[in-house]
Amino acid sequence: MKTAHPKAANFSVVSAPSNAVQSIAQTDNQTASTATNHIGILRAVLGSLQDGFIIASQSGEIHQINQPAERICNLLAAQDNQLPNEIWSVCQTALSNQNVLSFSKIGFDAEIILPNLGAVRIRVQNISIGQTPCLLIVLEDRQQTIRNKALSDAALYGLTERETEVWQMRIRGAAYKEISAALWISIDTVKKHVKNIHAKKQSHQDDLEYALMA
Repeated sequence: MKTAHPKAANFSVVSAPSNAVQSIAQTDNQTASTATNHIGILRAVLGSLQDGFIIASQSGEIHQINQPAERICNLLAAQDNQLPNEIWSVCQTALSNQNVLSFSKIGFDAEIILPNLGAVRIRVQNISIGQTPCLLIVLEDRQQTIRNKALSDAALYGLTERETEVWQMRIRGAAYKEISAALWISIDTVKKHVKNIHAKKQSHQDDLEYALMA
């Protein structure tokens, strides 16, 4: 895999209110008079979603892209509105299996390790814009997803800053020993933090159940 260097690319970046991923599939199935109508709806759907979304041709040309996907593509030094090689190779594998029922309905999934990003999950699915076959590409930055989950839990359960750091690593699947080495704390301290986190989660759940019964 080549070494990626950040470089600005000339993409059409969409910016609009976010919606659920399911809306994209619904858009593909809706009847529209022109391809322009479909593009307009997709632009609104893709706008400010946290995951990266790309609408591309089956030859790898980018038609629409949101900001999270643009960030990833720039890190991979994408050129001339074309998908980066790392992403395009996954799309080519998907296209080679496009006659498989699961690809057209569910999508083709792969997880790769990218420079400066770590693990990125790539999902490719066939869609149609008007009468034109296209690729819907979803990019999930796994590290950012884990971080967002940890921060969300921290706010919900009232975790301390250190508990949040420990929890982020636990969500990622790190063992106590790994967390201990990374944060320069003893394994017993790690266990204590994890115990406190679970206690706070349980307390939050108990409060919810009590509120529902009141």
